[in-house]
Amino acid sequence: MTGRACSLNCKHCSRKYLEGMAPATTPEDLVAMAEALAERGAKGFLLSGGVDPSGKIRLANFAPAIEEIKSTTDLRINAHMGLTPLNEIEDLVRSGIDSFSVDLYGSNETIHEVLGLRARIEDYVAVLEGLREAGAPIIAPHICIGIHGGELKGEFSAIEMLNGFNPRTLVLISLIPTKGTEYAEAAPPSQKAILSVIAKARAELPKTKIVLGCMRSKMERSAEADFVKSGLDGIVLPSKSTVEKLRREGFSVRKQAVCCSLI
Repeated sequence: MTGRACSLNCKHCSRKYLEGMAPATTPEDLVAMAEALAERGAKGFLLSGGVDPSGKIRLANFAPAIEEIKSTTDLRINAHMGLTPLNEIEDLVRSGIDSFSVDLYGSNETIHEVLGLRARIEDYVAVLEGLREAGAPIIAPHICIGIHGGELKGEFSAIEMLNGFNPRTLVLISLIPTKGTEYAEAAPPSQKAILSVIAKARAELPKTKIVLGCMRSKMERSAEADFVKSGLDGIVLPSKSTVEKLRREGFSVRKQAVCCSLI
């Protein structure tokens, strides 16, 4: 929604991930892009963008265009939410968005030092609560394991905050040391650390689908099967050897061509 523009310079991103997204910076551009995607047989798309100085992705400006897309195509839309006020959340829910992906942090230090935002944990929780109050169909909190330079800092607390919320889906991702960012030379979180977060999530959220998302380091894949045994319901793009191992051990593996927030 913002092209490559973002008011922040997060240590793990530095706007690099906007470069890989197709820009649709006006409502007209978004409708045209959606129509082109539908003609190509696409099933849906992710709606995201850079944030303003308050941490908000200005999606509400596109609510009428989203409503038009939903009324004229079968595309499913997953929206990546920033720190959005309740009145705008209500507009976005009414527009017909299918799923809302919400970043969640358990450390104010991470929000201040990694994101560079003058925000607090409670501000992100308020977005979840606003979406629930507005009747959002699917709310998928995202927790980035090791976002603070590869270290665990607040991930367990973030999971505990979801205990009474009972989301349909929790997406776990992890730090990707990315060239051109301050964390380019950081070590990604260890497989042991990732395993501990998965186990914590499974224990705290027994009814929630827990998925390991696409935004994660894939340098070391040997523990993916162990992740599943610790409580994952799905992995985006697992290695071939992981799938073969799980099948050998009696797991039923089902492939879905869909954003993990929508499973």
